[in-house]
Amino acid sequence: MKTHAPYILITLLLAASLACAADTPNPPDSPPANPQQAQPAPEPLDPALDKLLDNIEQHSTNLKTFQADMAYRQEQLDLDVVTVQTGRLYYQADEKRVCFRIHFDDFLQQDLEDDEKPRPVKTNEDIAFDGLWLTRRNERTKFLQKWEIARTPRKPEDFRLGKGPFPLPFALRKADIIAEFNIELVKPCEKDPKDTHHLILKPKPKSTFAEEYTTLELWFSRDLYLPRQLRFAQPDNEVTLVQWTKLKIDKKIPEKEFKLQAPGPDWSIETVPLKDNLPAPEDK
Repeated sequence: MKTHAPYILITLLLAASLACAADTPNPPDSPPANPQQAQPAPEPLDPALDKLLDNIEQHSTNLKTFQADMAYRQEQLDLDVVTVQTGRLYYQADEKRVCFRIHFDDFLQQDLEDDEKPRPVKTNEDIAFDGLWLTRRNERTKFLQKWEIARTPRKPEDFRLGKGPFPLPFALRKADIIAEFNIELVKPCEKDPKDTHHLILKPKPKSTFAEEYTTLELWFSRDLYLPRQLRFAQPDNEVTLVQWTKLKIDKKIPEKEFKLQAPGPDWSIETVPLKDNLPAPEDK
């Protein structure tokens, strides 16, 4: 059972991934060695699914800001243990950089075999990325950690599906989804969030996510084509459900929301410059 707070591992993996690529130009795409042996074109999609993916990409590309209340539920099926956190998500993107902040209000861990439900613990924990620095702040422990991710701002292109370790439901492109997953558009049911499209994604054998996830399910709102719910299952029988409610889009978010500071002198602060983030060179 993972004992870390949800999304902390996600963002740390994201930090490591981006740090390895920071300030390193992407190599040009290599042409196939023999054009005559090019891969066959993928089978055409169902028209309804094809149109839905087009709409998701268009709205994702045009999205400037996203704010929502968030509920995070992680269940380890083998151990009957559930972790629940609630908070809020802030996301902002333009052609120059991506910023996000995740705030957690509380934390609750429960053994499902116990009759008594424990009370949630107030955490007041934040994880923020301002395009250059990733910061984690925990008011309960009075500890702030900062990792320098890049010397130039990370753009939406850096967060595309397949480029990072976690399939963020923003900056989605139709071609990336098709390349990584077998996709099914399923009929809505009573348990689905109201007025949503429901997609089931199964990683292809050579997908970036083949070893990490068995299935991912995404629910997008029918009017805005923005994520309302994400559910993913992992090979170790861990199932995670993330829900977003009270969505606000394209509303200006103050810059200070993404730049976390220590509120007082009694806080412990750890700062990791970019050069310390980069992997050590291989031995010759």
